[in-house]
Amino acid sequence: MKESDASVILEFEKIRAELKQIVYDQDDAIDEVVDDLIHMTYRPVETPPKAVFTFLGPPDVGKIYLAQSLAVLLDQFETFKEFDMGQYAAAEDVDKLLGQKISPEGIQEGELTKFIKKHPAAVILFDKIENADNQVQLALLDRITRTDLEGGVDFSEALIIFTSSLGGAFYQNREFLDTFKKNKLRAQAVMMDAVSKEKKLIYDIIDSAIEPKLLALMSRNYIVIFNKLGMDSMVRIGRESLKRFSKHFMNKIKIELEYQDPEQLVKILTLSFSPYINAERIRQKLPDELLYKVTQFVRANQTIPNKVIYQLSEQAKSFLDGLYKESRTLTRKLFRKNQTVEFVWKEHQYGETVVFTLDEAELKKLPTTKLLFREERPRVEFSAVGFNDIAGNKTIKKTLKQIINILKDPNLVKRFDIDMPKGMLLYGPTGVGKTMLAKAFAKEAELPYIYVSGSDLFDSDYIRRAYHKAKEFAPSIVFLDEVDIKGIIEGVYANMPSDPLAMELDALSSHPFEFVFTIATAKNREEVDPAIIAPGRIDTFVEVPELDREARRFFIEKILEKPNDGKIDVDKVVRYISGMSGYELKRIGKEASLYAIRQNLEFITEEILIEQINNIKYGYKLEKKHFRNLEEELKKTAFHEAGHAVISYILLPDIKIEQVTIAPRLETQGFVSYTAEDFPGNVSKEEIFNNICVMLAGRIANIKKFGPKGIDTGAANDLEQATYQAYLAITSLGMDDELGYVHLDTLYRNINKQLFQEKVENRIIKWIADAKEKAEKLVNQYWSKIESVSQLLLQKEIVDGSELEEIMKGDGRSKEPVK
Repeated sequence: MKESDASVILEFEKIRAELKQIVYDQDDAIDEVVDDLIHMTYRPVETPPKAVFTFLGPPDVGKIYLAQSLAVLLDQFETFKEFDMGQYAAAEDVDKLLGQKISPEGIQEGELTKFIKKHPAAVILFDKIENADNQVQLALLDRITRTDLEGGVDFSEALIIFTSSLGGAFYQNREFLDTFKKNKLRAQAVMMDAVSKEKKLIYDIIDSAIEPKLLALMSRNYIVIFNKLGMDSMVRIGRESLKRFSKHFMNKIKIELEYQDPEQLVKILTLSFSPYINAERIRQKLPDELLYKVTQFVRANQTIPNKVIYQLSEQAKSFLDGLYKESRTLTRKLFRKNQTVEFVWKEHQYGETVVFTLDEAELKKLPTTKLLFREERPRVEFSAVGFNDIAGNKTIKKTLKQIINILKDPNLVKRFDIDMPKGMLLYGPTGVGKTMLAKAFAKEAELPYIYVSGSDLFDSDYIRRAYHKAKEFAPSIVFLDEVDIKGIIEGVYANMPSDPLAMELDALSSHPFEFVFTIATAKNREEVDPAIIAPGRIDTFVEVPELDREARRFFIEKILEKPNDGKIDVDKVVRYISGMSGYELKRIGKEASLYAIRQNLEFITEEILIEQINNIKYGYKLEKKHFRNLEEELKKTAFHEAGHAVISYILLPDIKIEQVTIAPRLETQGFVSYTAEDFPGNVSKEEIFNNICVMLAGRIANIKKFGPKGIDTGAANDLEQATYQAYLAITSLGMDDELGYVHLDTLYRNINKQLFQEKVENRIIKWIADAKEKAEKLVNQYWSKIESVSQLLLQKEIVDGSELEEIMKGDGRSKEPVK
């Protein structure tokens, strides 16, 4: 073909048609390549190489095959060579690719150097150029563009093709692809700008994925974008692969193979690879599914048939027709629902002919615990947990369902002319179910998710790959667990030009059917990197509070599935576990079971459960030998805690008491515990003062009972808390009658620490004195109640809140007085 001949354009049109016959579902890419080849033909080559193409697109969509086909169809190129750039990932690999070394055996040349000397007019493909070390990239750039022909290496007749999967946020974005068709130059500039921002981690060094100088060369030349392959293309690939393998099989084994309705057969076999249908898997594995049936038959029957027929039953045909009514969205639906197509083979032998009939075809949901390509990371997962599997959190689940409705019906946001939300932050205390709620969200939304946590949150390359894979399976979710961990908070990406997570969030598509939704979890919203939760990124916030009564009841009912005596009061136990996290609640059942096993008991009792709850919340009981005079210590503790409990019941009636105990533990000799959910959000001056009275009531009760001996170290924490609360009320909350509405702590921090110091000291003494006077009156007034509670404590060690209430409402007398 002479370049001066105007008919060259017609020749290229023939090549265009041929390429579209053999490279599936890439018509736009083929048009771009052929148009560029025509321009290249009429443009003089000023510097080597003859031309540079950059093929961008997802893996395994025909980039390499198109390059191979060009070498075959273009007369000006004699051969094709592919270099996997992952083989040159170290700086020393420069010599392996390009070097010339003198050794005892002679001059040893690099692989590319040796090849180009033999084949100067070749199509040379550098696959996944970003995987090569940056020194290799620079050396390659220098070699292919050099004009001095050092060492007789000349690239002026070579067609260079680089492939890359970088920039995935754009070439999978439908809006971008539409823009690419309308304004290719602008879209190419946007694409290469995105590629220029891609980074990679080499040991502890962050570097550009592609060296800027090499990227500049790629940007100046031809850029071709490949799209994802559709279902029809997968079927074509399967059909061609089956045809090729069958021909080889028949030549080798001498068995005739016949496919009745091969198109339908390949379709249903292709669908059996769902939910993750991949061209390479189809090409390699689909023929095996059929040809394996023959070898299996021969092995089982020890006879070789002359002919094998494959066919579909009427049921399978009907099933396939029904499934293909929505062929455009079929693979996406199968993936989102984690479904595949299963069938059975029925075998019949007629003389020397064997017939395999594909029958009983049906859709099957894969086990949700099954991961797609378990060995791959990041992994695509499907949640087995839904909202119905999570107890309580009604308000939170209602909010999450509303967000899911938006994701499922994009018209809801279109009406208000806003973009689809990109992400959501679930924040709240440890152990309240944030991770479970996030996974339940994925199941309810019918979306696959990629889970990122721990050290992976610090790996910019892993973050990029997670989002890249999520885009392959869009719509999907990226789940970032505990983004407020140390390091993320301090700015782990401080040495990078930009935050890779923020970059990925910015690059996400707003297209309603191609979105990647990000769910992040954290303990504290304030400790999350502001760049992550900026507007237009993760800007939907849902607070997950401590477990409510329904959620706690769920955990106890799970425990009751274990052997128990049938006498456990669920409501009572639920009161005892207020304020406990999900992790702690899971421990209760295990610890109670282990206790029963160690004590050789047949079942769990309420007493065992409550003891394990107290062990987890307050520490294990101390042995009696730790106390010099156990009986005297217990009596003092009993009156001390009874004083707290009775006065609390009188002064703080809205805060329910769970239990009063005198069992000495690692963290305390005794305590009064309250139902956590009853604590008010805002606290009045009266409530603070009354709480100080309650704290002082323990020592006051001891003094009334034991005289001066009642003054001991057991009240140390009470006095500390009482004094601190008085100080806060006076200096920070504006609750003191004499100092008024002054925030003294501000003055202390910013002006003078000595201001009002003597006044504050006097007012603290006044508050404590007034609280002491009030507490003494109440202790005297309700002394019979305090005695009754203390006597019951000495009998049982633990007095339940309901038992305390009975005493307070009764005559205040214990049935069995303490000796």
